[in-house]
Amino acid sequence: MMTDTSKKTPMLFLAFDNLKKNPVETMVIAGELADTNKPFGLKFNLDSMLADRDFLSMVKMMQQFKRPVFADIKMWNGTRTMEEVVKTFVDLGVDFVNVYALADGQLKKAVKVTEGSNTKILGLTVLSHYDDAYCQKWFRRTFSKAVLDFSRFAVDAGCHGIILPGTSLKLVRELNIIKVATGLRPVWFKDSRHEQEATPADMVEGGADFAVCGSPILKQPTKEERIAAFLRILDEMEKSH
Repeated sequence: MMTDTSKKTPMLFLAFDNLKKNPVETMVIAGELADTNKPFGLKFNLDSMLADRDFLSMVKMMQQFKRPVFADIKMWNGTRTMEEVVKTFVDLGVDFVNVYALADGQLKKAVKVTEGSNTKILGLTVLSHYDDAYCQKWFRRTFSKAVLDFSRFAVDAGCHGIILPGTSLKLVRELNIIKVATGLRPVWFKDSRHEQEATPADMVEGGADFAVCGSPILKQPTKEERIAAFLRILDEMEKSH
């Protein structure tokens, strides 16, 4: 069987969103996985930032691993506020920050702030927690149409990338933009957090650049099991080529 060299292995963004509960323990786990010498990024939520009064130190703790850092703030606000918030993350040297693509034209000044920096803005389309019924109710369009339309809004606003459920990757295959896919769930791990779930193979087949994964790895009870789950997901993606 020939290998499809056009496919790539997405980098995992590990959702270290339990930083709010115990930042020291979170950093220990990040160090365990960094010791494997495998590539990954660190994602943290808004509640984690608000829980730590010394926000600058928290970011520096994450940056010590020399991995991409993604501030998952899911912002949607007025032009001035978004511009100032993005500037804060640019000054901190954070690699990725996200905003709702629905902010549309309000995003352009925020994007401009990133010029000349390493910070990239990701336009958030639809959360993987939602389904078709939600999109019909609030957006008056199907789930797929909402993802595609909001992806195009993000492109038009100048975003460097988009965030979308892994189940929707094939909808945006033709868009030349960074694709961060959420909802990664291998078949051997089950929970009820996401309406939209995608396997490691789905992420590869869909052309994701980054795949967000938290619970299947970070909820394992021991260091050995966390590392094994991490390596297993990477292996499943590698074998999907």
